[in-house]
Amino acid sequence: MLVPMNTLTAQEDWLRASGLPFVVPARRRVQGLLPRTSAVLITFALLATALLIADAAISVDEVIPLFELIRHPGVLTALITAAVVAMLAIPAGIAYGRLQRRLSLTWRLTLGAVIVLVWLAGLSIAAAVVDVGFGLHVPIGTRLLLLVLAALLAFLELDRIVGWAARRSFHELTAAIPAVARILPLLLLTVLLAFFTGELWQIAAVISKTRMWWLGLFLVGLILLIVLPATVDMLDDEDTDDDADELLADTPFHGVEPTRNKLSLGERFNLVTVSMSVQAVQIAAFVVLTFTVFAIFGAIALTPELIERWSGAAPAQLTFVGIGLPMDHAMFRVCLVLALFSGVSFAASTLLDQRYRGVFLSRVADEVRRNLAARHRYRTTLRAHGKAPARWQVLLDLDG
Repeated sequence: MLVPMNTLTAQEDWLRASGLPFVVPARRRVQGLLPRTSAVLITFALLATALLIADAAISVDEVIPLFELIRHPGVLTALITAAVVAMLAIPAGIAYGRLQRRLSLTWRLTLGAVIVLVWLAGLSIAAAVVDVGFGLHVPIGTRLLLLVLAALLAFLELDRIVGWAARRSFHELTAAIPAVARILPLLLLTVLLAFFTGELWQIAAVISKTRMWWLGLFLVGLILLIVLPATVDMLDDEDTDDDADELLADTPFHGVEPTRNKLSLGERFNLVTVSMSVQAVQIAAFVVLTFTVFAIFGAIALTPELIERWSGAAPAQLTFVGIGLPMDHAMFRVCLVLALFSGVSFAASTLLDQRYRGVFLSRVADEVRRNLAARHRYRTTLRAHGKAPARWQVLLDLDG
């Protein structure tokens, strides 16, 4: 029996809106590939334009303190413009993607070709006209690779995962920050003494940027090493208990019988990714709060003379693409390392301490069960519907 197309479409829309595009088979994700690629290029083009504007405004030879930008109105105006363009990049790509649904296939193809041409040639012309200094513009070779990446992102529909993660982050932050604030003082005690350790300040003062990057990535990797096994354990696709109808109330899957089969690699990756994203928001909130606490404490309590005594090097202002920030670069590194260490401790506490586990992981566990149950029920609908014939026009068709 053929299931109505609107039922299948409603279920796929729900899966995509929930950040689960990989649950939808590849033969159905290829639908509307070219318009989605154009939408990704719109975002890339605006981000590249923002970099080009900032690059043209900043001087290589002069470092401008952050609070003195007001004395350089041209630079300030350019940086504000670049920031606005960058912030509009993702919304513009989303808006263009929605606009294309109202256009004919001819217009979709024409606009897609124009966007690709502007992406490849327009930015090269702009970079040749303006005076760039820091090399923040995107060279042609990189743009060719990004064009391929845009098509890949459109096929994988990673924008669905990113969009879901952004929406979910706002919701999670409102729930996680009050809980994080309650446990922050206790976990800070585990790293507070390290802030006054002279050896840490000496390392922060002399370590190279490359080694600092590797150290940061190592600590982030430790966090993932703690979080990943626990998330995979939640994903029990061999569980035969069917008690998820309450979690699927008010969804297109309610009342559909599940079809359980082994998860594909893409489905497993997608389900684990969205689950880890929720935990990543919680950990990121804790890391940012910890960094902020140490940065404010250091700005109030530490003098340049004391920083020099601890680090063994003269204080140096933190700079970013020619803008001097009101913070010592060694203090920034110390605060960052301690914040990431605190993130490792926080991730371990949410798994080992029952109180923290109930506060932070209960919502994650329910979401894993709901997503897995939705996947099983979608498989029932997909099998009943059968395979649609493949046509080249499907690459341009957004509506199926």
